[in-house]
Amino acid sequence: MDNVKSADRTLNISEEVLCQVAALAAQDVKGVASLQSSRSVKNPTAAPVQVQNLGGAISVKVSLIVDNGAQAMPVAKEVQAAVKQGIQDMTGVTAVHVNVAVVGMEPEA
Repeated sequence: MDNVKSADRTLNISEEVLCQVAALAAQDVKGVASLQSSRSVKNPTAAPVQVQNLGGAISVKVSLIVDNGAQAMPVAKEVQAAVKQGIQDMTGVTAVHVNVAVVGMEPEA
């Protein structure tokens, strides 16, 4: 990833690092069973966390599976907030968009 601007300077932060930070933040949210990509015919190698540079800020997409019995909407909202805050706190980079795709629910045991 090219230069990403933080609050007061320009940094070179790799896309992989930003994906790892987002993944860690998402996995810490109660109700998230796992991260899993939303693979399709058009994009068979999609990763569960994708980051796009928007000229100084970033856009993040997280695909996940929620725990059985968890409500998807509140979990997704909490993941959005956690990912945005985690990236800001750990890297100083602003995530202007955090899109969460709930691709499934953990089956009953």
